[in-house]
Amino acid sequence: MSAHAKTWWGQQFIAALEDFTDSGRLARGRSYSTDNRIKQWVLQKGKVEAKMRGNINPYFGVYKEPTYKVSVQMTHLSEGQWQKIIQKLSQRASFIARLLLNEIPENIETVFTDVGVHFLPNDYKDFNVSCNCPDYEVPCKHIAGVCYRLAGQLDQDPFLLFEMRGLAPEKLLQELALSPLGKVLSDAKSSAAVDTQPVSSFYTRPVLTELPKEIRLKDFWQGQLPLPKSLEPGQAATVPAMLIKKGGDFPAFWQKQNSFIDVMEDFYLRMRKATLKGL
Repeated sequence: MSAHAKTWWGQQFIAALEDFTDSGRLARGRSYSTDNRIKQWVLQKGKVEAKMRGNINPYFGVYKEPTYKVSVQMTHLSEGQWQKIIQKLSQRASFIARLLLNEIPENIETVFTDVGVHFLPNDYKDFNVSCNCPDYEVPCKHIAGVCYRLAGQLDQDPFLLFEMRGLAPEKLLQELALSPLGKVLSDAKSSAAVDTQPVSSFYTRPVLTELPKEIRLKDFWQGQLPLPKSLEPGQAATVPAMLIKKGGDFPAFWQKQNSFIDVMEDFYLRMRKATLKGL
């Protein structure tokens, strides 16, 4: 597994690059994805334009540290193709739910296949790249470094893949929100953050009341008031754990390889068990 990509879509993005690139060249390219090498990084409308710090290399006639300009872009799908794809995505509640929670469904390619295209890159034809370094091979280590850096950003923002394919994320969200489920999830995703309040306990503590001076045995066992004949049903949350799921499996602050959502689900499960034991 590449340390530069944690999600399955980030991994496949790198896998496409590795399929048609020399492994030794890619190994050198990984070291060019760091802040020490990248002097400038601009990502607009699905195109990355970066300035990379190169090496002195007398063999190529380079006698002082150079700065190379690198651009990486994926080929765009047409407007007509996107209209068909969005229509098919809107018909699947599972796709809408995953996309609006910053995740890409594992079977999303089936939708693109029905339209006769593919979403994630398959080979070098899906990339438009350039670099003004003297290395004639494509991709060079500078382009590879940008691609590795880009894979890390795809982990945090999967909608960037749609943008790189020619569809603005805002338009995708607007189209998905037209469906009933999409509207619910979209409203929850874009809602303001909920203010948190400090509490002294993880569960509702009983409220103490003063006992009457005289207690009859009958009242003690049967109570003074009759029990309600029916209880109002509890209302489940419309979108459980939305605050946690908003950031997706790998939010910007999460640097580990495992999913942040999975970790939080395990944490809450263990906390619930511990709380129940203390009751």
